[in-house]
Amino acid sequence: MAKPAVSELDRQIGQRLKKLRMQANVSAVALAESIGSTQQQISRYENGENKLSASQLYLLSQCLGIPISWFFLDCTPEQSVPLLIKEPTSHYLRHIIEEEIHSLQNFWPRLTQSQRTAMLKLLDSFLE
Repeated sequence: MAKPAVSELDRQIGQRLKKLRMQANVSAVALAESIGSTQQQISRYENGENKLSASQLYLLSQCLGIPISWFFLDCTPEQSVPLLIKEPTSHYLRHIIEEEIHSLQNFWPRLTQSQRTAMLKLLDSFLE
């Protein structure tokens, strides 16, 4: 069976994984062991050589303490797709808000005081 081609999105996700892992000071070996993989496979993901499956991405998000949606923030789509659902359901919106709050709670302790100040100023600007 042929290996599926790696897309630009796969590369972007791999780069985000590597950046997060390094910022958290987690070795590729420790990360691999935590999800039942190998250091080589983590390197392939990070270098954009292999696609990450949904289950692997889920396990990575769990062991790194971030919502899975974090991997897709600011990703550039390779192609546009039609919008099939115009209005998201209230359940979905509530889940997104909870996920974003969880993400902020996990990242807040890692921020410097100046980063926290900048974040609060940004949030305040939306309230004006």
